[in-house]
Amino acid sequence: MVTIDLQVAASVEATCRACLPGLRRVAHDAVAELAADSATLTLRLVDDDEIRELNHRYRAADSATDVLSFPGETTPEGRHLGDVVISVETAHGRSGTALERELQVLALHGILHCLGYDHETDDGEMEALEQRLRSQFLGPYKAGTVAFVGRPNAGKSTLMNRLLGEKLAIVSDKPQTTRHRLIGILTTELGQMVFHDTPGLHRPLHRLNRRMVHAASAALKEADVVCLIRDVAVPFGKGEAYALDLVGAAAAAERERPVLCLLNKIDQVSKPKLLPEIERYAGSGVFKDIVPISALTGDGVEQVLEILWRHLPTGERRHDPELLTVHTERFLVAELIREKVLEQTHDELPFTTAVVIEAWEDGAKRTDLLAHILVDRDSHKGIVIGRGGKRIKEIGTAARRDLEGFLGRRIYLELQVRTHPGWREDMAVLGRLETG
Repeated sequence: MVTIDLQVAASVEATCRACLPGLRRVAHDAVAELAADSATLTLRLVDDDEIRELNHRYRAADSATDVLSFPGETTPEGRHLGDVVISVETAHGRSGTALERELQVLALHGILHCLGYDHETDDGEMEALEQRLRSQFLGPYKAGTVAFVGRPNAGKSTLMNRLLGEKLAIVSDKPQTTRHRLIGILTTELGQMVFHDTPGLHRPLHRLNRRMVHAASAALKEADVVCLIRDVAVPFGKGEAYALDLVGAAAAAERERPVLCLLNKIDQVSKPKLLPEIERYAGSGVFKDIVPISALTGDGVEQVLEILWRHLPTGERRHDPELLTVHTERFLVAELIREKVLEQTHDELPFTTAVVIEAWEDGAKRTDLLAHILVDRDSHKGIVIGRGGKRIKEIGTAARRDLEGFLGRRIYLELQVRTHPGWREDMAVLGRLETG
């Protein structure tokens, strides 16, 4: 017989009330599985203050933690496995909407410690057992990567921003706006989906372009699910055929990996023009699903998300659920400034500008930034600066406004335009662009 004594501190009762039935069930089933004899277990849910006090008293650590285990002993009355104490505050802050699952994970972890397992000394035995128990008792948790690939300006970045519910990737109407593989992280109670927004597939003419195409190809090979984004407002041509062939070859190499075709920008075409595109991609035999969408308006995006969750493999999350991305602030700041350059220069500049953060100083009241805008030629320098410096001021004003919203503090931004012939072939510059 298994008995779970579930205790809940008044300070966290309202937060975790809905989680209690599932938590009790998981704890009961795990103890029944692991303990050969009848056993009891005390499972207590507390706040950070209470677990900090316990941590200080028994482990000499004056800080809150997520879970503590206190092994019990066998008495004449029976076998008491011990006490597992979980901080609901810490679990809730870590898991977001997946509080119930996080509490269950911590309970399993604590129970294993009560049974004598120690992940710090057992060469992976506890971790392997814990993974099996999660799969057995907690149900499927989805985790994996989704690669967005396609031609330049197909709407990959707009789609990722829409799925994340926040603007992470910069967006413009110029092809090759995305130069690096951008990582966006979506964590919900269903699992964790890691998006890889890749540069557009095109014929590379410079080292920069070769790195861009390599980033897209690498994501295509590594992802758990692949989405080919097709701009249906553009007639099907050699570039679209190349993208379809590349994705088809990847699908043939990994036959078990789901590949989706997302026909984007349906808000710009009529239904009679859309139907031949659906037939074309359905006839390729490559795709598990074909979904017409508009990343800009949101049409069809919820259906895409449902399909992606269905195809994503089961597993544990790979990133802190509070993270939106893995990129540094410097990288994101440089990208945001580059977005403003693209907006202000319109069609006057070729795709030969880059932004490098040269200095970043956090003060008590504001952050001071110095950014260099790199161009290939002196004539391009004049375009960015504008007559009487008007354009560079407009770029700085727009960038500073968005940066203050992004960083949540006052910003002093100095922009300098530098001519750097051949920067797209300069390995040192290209390396800096990947970090900001």
